[in-house]
Amino acid sequence: MQYKKIIFLIIIITILNSPISFSQDGVIKNYRLTHKMSPAEKELMKNYSKSFTETDPPTGEVRNIAEWEPMESVLIAYDGGFGIPYSLIAEMSEDCNITTIVSGSSEETTVRNIYSSNGVNISHCTFVYQDPDSWWTRDYSPWYIAVDDSEVAIINFPYNRPRPNDNDVPILMADELNIDLYGMDVTHTGGNYMCDGYGIAASTDLVWSEESQTPEQINTKMLSYLGIETYHVTDDPMDDYIEHIDCWGKFLDVDKIMITQVPATDYRYADYEAVATYFSEQNCSWGYPYEVIRVQAATYYDYDVNPYTNSLILNNKVFVPQTGSSLDDDAISTYEEAMPGYEIIGVYSGSWINSDALHCRTHGIADREMLYIKHFPLYGELSYQENFTIEAEVVSYGGSPVTTDFPKLFCKQNSEVWEETIMTNTGGNTYSATIPGLGGNNEVEYYIYAENENNKSESHPCIGSADPHVFSYSGGSVAVNNIKQNKEINIFPNPNNGRFTLQTMFVSGSFQIININGQEVYSTEFSSSLNIIDISDFASGIYLIKIENEGAVYYEKIIIRQ
Repeated sequence: MQYKKIIFLIIIITILNSPISFSQDGVIKNYRLTHKMSPAEKELMKNYSKSFTETDPPTGEVRNIAEWEPMESVLIAYDGGFGIPYSLIAEMSEDCNITTIVSGSSEETTVRNIYSSNGVNISHCTFVYQDPDSWWTRDYSPWYIAVDDSEVAIINFPYNRPRPNDNDVPILMADELNIDLYGMDVTHTGGNYMCDGYGIAASTDLVWSEESQTPEQINTKMLSYLGIETYHVTDDPMDDYIEHIDCWGKFLDVDKIMITQVPATDYRYADYEAVATYFSEQNCSWGYPYEVIRVQAATYYDYDVNPYTNSLILNNKVFVPQTGSSLDDDAISTYEEAMPGYEIIGVYSGSWINSDALHCRTHGIADREMLYIKHFPLYGELSYQENFTIEAEVVSYGGSPVTTDFPKLFCKQNSEVWEETIMTNTGGNTYSATIPGLGGNNEVEYYIYAENENNKSESHPCIGSADPHVFSYSGGSVAVNNIKQNKEINIFPNPNNGRFTLQTMFVSGSFQIININGQEVYSTEFSSSLNIIDISDFASGIYLIKIENEGAVYYEKIIIRQ
């Protein structure tokens, strides 16, 4: 085993420091540059003075778009190869466009032929012309922002490599997409940056060491150009040349972050635990502590290489690097548990290493016509309220109106059945609905769903019912789960399909049917102790029969199954 480790180290060092040729899914790649700067590039970088035009920052409210938000395309580069397997490109092209950087029309023809031969959906492919210096689109691609929650724009920054063609890709993409371009003069790289879409971002302190500006000056620009109010800059626990946060950490959602975990025998163990502890003690943008998810990885000098945080979230899919390690399956399981509702797809390649995998070689292009929902969820144990108010902003970036009878609030209290409520527009782009408080101890799950007239749809949280917002409370006077069978009311059959017999000890009175959200959905008078009820048009769910007689109130639970 020790012999294998030595051989593996030699291979990695060779890849990172020497021009070599190897096959990546049948494509021969003649390396000119590697992910790591060559000695010549390091020397050049000392006095590198490629001009950069800093613009005024955007005016209005600025929001940096997160990786899990809707993407219309994925940007990759062809540099004699792709750096990623054809199988990954084909899978991404099923549900999303693929934008490929090529040197010109001749190379476009070459790539089209490769795509056609390897199952890529050509109808979902576009090409932009720029002879790329490398295929690490994550590092040099633009960062996408929304301005005044109405239109998508691009932030350009000086790339921390002396690679002029790569450095110009944000300018190229602004022209290609016909959207505004803003220049932020902070030397950076996309692999060392992640954001949550609500004003929080994170990087390693590489951003400080490569910049002559002070941390305070950098923070000011991050706020002005990207809307970043809280910028977490941490030590790099991996202790490798790259110092990119995506090599060991990843935001999975606004309130979830994945951090690599190394064995206790690893000399960096304490450093990894320190950064995991740091994030566990921070509040996410929704106002409560992060859920920190750990994914096990071997040490960088081990024969096994496990770059699991270097994954790509693309709409409702997550692509996770796989190397043939015994830990691959565990990593997939970790993602499945942390991101229910997503399709978790393992992507094998012999070229993945700890400092460079599929996230480094891909970059999402934000959907310019996305439907965006902004909401600060209710969370944790709350005090009882007669009504819990759910409020959200719903915006179509492409200008298409929100469809009539949307957005909707989907909610269930102590139940397996979702109840839906059309949210009310309370002015501008703001919508509201309430969740009535019930008695007893209650757990509430909910999500918001919207559609617009351009066939766009979106949920909040973005995966919807598979991983809803959750809160709990206690109090009130009527608890569905506390309703017991009693002699005053008899319902049969129960459960039923909405047709049932209601038998009471009373010969007259009134009764109501109340849904799980406390809303009255049916009411009538009765003048017999035996009544045939037909509410077969009701949706499946749990309801309450409420009978009032001579000042007393009686309840019974009814279950409808369609």
